[in-house]
Amino acid sequence: MTKHIILFLSILLIFTGCASKRYLKKGLELENSGLYSDAANQYYHSLQKNINNIDAKIGLQRTGQLVLDDYIEKFKNQYQNGTPKDAVYAFVSAENYYDKIKKVGLNLIFPEEQRSYYKEVEDLYLNSLYSEAMKALELEEFASSEKVFAEILSLNANYKDAKSKWVVAKYEPVYREGKQQMETEMYRSAYFTFKGIIDKVKVYEDALELMNRSLNEAKVTIAVTNFDFAYTSYKNIAGTIKSKLVNGINGMNSPLYEVASLSSIETNPFENSVSSAVQSRAMEHDRNADLVQNYESSKAKAILSGKIQSYKVYNGKLNRTEKRGYLKRTVNYVDEETGEEKKKTVYDKVKYFEYEMTRYVSVSIEYVMKRNDRDEIPISNVFSHKEEDKLHYVVYDGDYKKLVPGYWKYSTKDNSEDYINKESSAASNLHELAKNKRTAKSTTELQSTLVDKCIKTIVSEIKNYQPEN
Repeated sequence: MTKHIILFLSILLIFTGCASKRYLKKGLELENSGLYSDAANQYYHSLQKNINNIDAKIGLQRTGQLVLDDYIEKFKNQYQNGTPKDAVYAFVSAENYYDKIKKVGLNLIFPEEQRSYYKEVEDLYLNSLYSEAMKALELEEFASSEKVFAEILSLNANYKDAKSKWVVAKYEPVYREGKQQMETEMYRSAYFTFKGIIDKVKVYEDALELMNRSLNEAKVTIAVTNFDFAYTSYKNIAGTIKSKLVNGINGMNSPLYEVASLSSIETNPFENSVSSAVQSRAMEHDRNADLVQNYESSKAKAILSGKIQSYKVYNGKLNRTEKRGYLKRTVNYVDEETGEEKKKTVYDKVKYFEYEMTRYVSVSIEYVMKRNDRDEIPISNVFSHKEEDKLHYVVYDGDYKKLVPGYWKYSTKDNSEDYINKESSAASNLHELAKNKRTAKSTTELQSTLVDKCIKTIVSEIKNYQPEN
């Protein structure tokens, strides 16, 4: 592994070294032709490929200084004859070029005496921009104002109060949108709107308070009842599903969903009353008021209940079948006519055993989530699934790699019913069976997987339920 890495790095160094030399050669040609700006670009690319290329450094120091001087000369001309804006951006271009060359280890000579002239035109230009941005802000032209304040900050991050004004221009319309959403009871949307502000600027007006208020109104608090069951033998699985469902909802990592406590509820109309009329009506999604009143003290917006309709655990039986096949081997013999020693393939009759078993756990659960605060059933479904594991393998005491499928009737004599399946695929399939696993998953493992799939399904439906309030 280490040798491969060293080889790769060696090839990479050779490649980058060659690329650096190509750029250097092109730069020299351009410089000799008087095209020093283009030459400087080639020297720069050469150093990007190989920062230690001395000739490229010398070439860039020489031509890069000429390019920087051109930028400064352009600034001087704009200062004398152009607008403050043109002068400002000419100087910024010069600074950017200086910084670019510095990143490859070269320090060009920058005329610091020009900075005082730049500050002069910068003040003029920023003052005009600030006036323009403030006027747009006063007229509540937020997009235009934000754009101009952003330009000011790109030139001078500490100019007056431009940063705080930019925040207003950027987030005031968002803040107002959030308040409008609250007024129309679109609390979920309002929560995300205010959260977007808080995530970016931490503090803006009372956005944090409004975000929390919106969250409180949008949050779906869910009371999870004990799952009912058709037979007492389903009691344990019902308890497991309820417990894991509570954990699944709490594990959604979303502040918009929360499990509400049922400690204050004395009776559960769905619990352990298989023959009760109330339970029967509930699972048929009856919306009578008496059902909801039992949950009012829980302060839950929604009630999630369910019933285990069927639950089966089948441990399986390992079935063994005797199989008759052949063991392929090669033997040496002497040809009677020629006297030569030759080889031939012979097939010995053998027995091996084939094993098969299926183990499974299945469940069918009806579940429903009803709103406690209004006449709505957002979720009503049935989860039916079987989780199974199968065994299918063969056992042979000898070398299974020489086994060949077929059939024979008598071990000591040939019979017309005997046959050898010489298809290579048939032998390969038999050998694969010999390598198959011989231990099935336990019913506990299967149940755990099955319950996890059930919880994932129900939690996914809850997550897809995204009411505004």
